[in-house]
Amino acid sequence: MITHALAPAALDALSALAVGRRGIYRDDAAFDDLLASATAALAAEDPDTVAVIRRFAAADVPDGAVLFTGFTVDQEQMGRTPEGWQLEFQNQDRDPVTEATLLALAGTAGEIFAFARQHAGAQIQNVAPVKGHEYDAVGTGSRGLLDWHTEDAFDDAHPHYVGLLCVRGDVNADTALAPIDRVVLSPEDERILREPRFLHGIDKASGGTGRPEDGVRGPVLYGEDGERFVRVDMDCAAAVEGDEEAAAALRRFHDAADAARIAVNLKAGDLLLFDNRRVLHARTSFEPRYDGTDRWLQRVIITGDPGASAGRRTRRPRVVENDPAGQ
Repeated sequence: MITHALAPAALDALSALAVGRRGIYRDDAAFDDLLASATAALAAEDPDTVAVIRRFAAADVPDGAVLFTGFTVDQEQMGRTPEGWQLEFQNQDRDPVTEATLLALAGTAGEIFAFARQHAGAQIQNVAPVKGHEYDAVGTGSRGLLDWHTEDAFDDAHPHYVGLLCVRGDVNADTALAPIDRVVLSPEDERILREPRFLHGIDKASGGTGRPEDGVRGPVLYGEDGERFVRVDMDCAAAVEGDEEAAAALRRFHDAADAARIAVNLKAGDLLLFDNRRVLHARTSFEPRYDGTDRWLQRVIITGDPGASAGRRTRRPRVVENDPAGQ
């Protein structure tokens, strides 16, 4: 994974263009206007960063991830960490400087989108610990380990990339990455994991039960002509009942991901882009305080192929509706 510092001139421009903008969580036109302005400002003021993002999107950076640094978050302006993901918990009486910065980088990598089933279709998701979710295997959990996963593994429209901006960090909450090219498997396990012998449950944040048997069937690894992609959520995945060979391969896959682990402790202002098809990620447990200062990330998901889900964007141009199976 590489680390890249953002140009101060670009950060100044993004801060300036965010002044006075409101409504990006309620109004798609306001969101698109901020996105267009932010990506244009980044292109004009920081071509080196744009070049790095282009390399990232072309799978030409080590480990499929880039950590961007140099951004300073005005903690006083941000206010209290949200107590929930719903719109009423978001502080919208502030200039969206963090959102503008996240959109500038993520929008350069590809097309930002959202799923209607998750966070009510929010195109920027504010992720913080929520009371009652402490041991749930979702982003709003805290005391439980969020195990290795790729986002929306059960859905064929799963994102290509994920962008995370850390508004507030926690020294005990590591974001762990396991680049799939670092995950060492035997040829036999590789073969088994490429076969549709696994069940992928729908996580609770997406409206599912999290149980593998309530999800969809498919492989863990995929890709042709030497490519190796991954789609799995270890908290919601299992081998098909009775397939002990596949179950053993999945356990060894988990152990191999552990061995490939890269730990990143995100600090305020850090922005992480990673390839959701080439990198598993996880989060260690931490103790929430619920005092307004807890860990707070802003997250977007990104596709490099917006046409693939065009038929499911029936109400809002960037929001993918649930599929006919009821996901």
